[in-house]
Amino acid sequence: MVRIAGYAAIAALAGGLAACATPQPPLSPVLTYARTNCHASPDLSSAIGLTPEKEKNGHVVTTLIGSDTPCLMTSGGAAPYVIYALPDDIGDKTLAVGGVLEPARILSPDVSILDAQGGVTRTFAPADYYFRGPVYSVQFRPRAGDAFVLVASDPSRVGQQYDAINVGTNTTVVSTGLYAAAITTGHEARASRAFSHEGTIQVIVYDSDTKESPPVR
Repeated sequence: MVRIAGYAAIAALAGGLAACATPQPPLSPVLTYARTNCHASPDLSSAIGLTPEKEKNGHVVTTLIGSDTPCLMTSGGAAPYVIYALPDDIGDKTLAVGGVLEPARILSPDVSILDAQGGVTRTFAPADYYFRGPVYSVQFRPRAGDAFVLVASDPSRVGQQYDAINVGTNTTVVSTGLYAAAITTGHEARASRAFSHEGTIQVIVYDSDTKESPPVR
């Protein structure tokens, strides 16, 4: 569906300008992963902090898992991973952690919680993962003794397809100085993504009390 307001020549000019931009192709899902330099346990010293500089609700941290990411040797085989350090004050925090819905892929997330020594304190069942907006994630509140969040790829889900229908419109106003054209485009398209060993992790830290004093270090 395309509706054009204004002169046809202006619309044609807008189309020509849009055609000049070359979009980057979406990253493809990585369906096989074989590494020989994986470790038996995660490197806790590499943890990415989840404590914001200032208390706020909805602190977001995104991390790309790629070919250069460290890997673990798990029961399911080699898997890339990222480790995060929980916020200093966990009492009023809720976290959502998972893989971001990208144009062609979704990281297949395997989330677990670790203590300060790297021991596993909690894991999540397949039923705990579902789409919260554009992120295939789990949601949890940290408990006493929890210190880290480990996110690795889950090979049991890799290759499975997720199908969705994308519906949306976009309006662009183009001006030549004398006239203006409002171009509205709409689409309804089926999109298919595959769960992947590589992709983007998103962590959202929700804070129910943003007015408290920061913890004493």
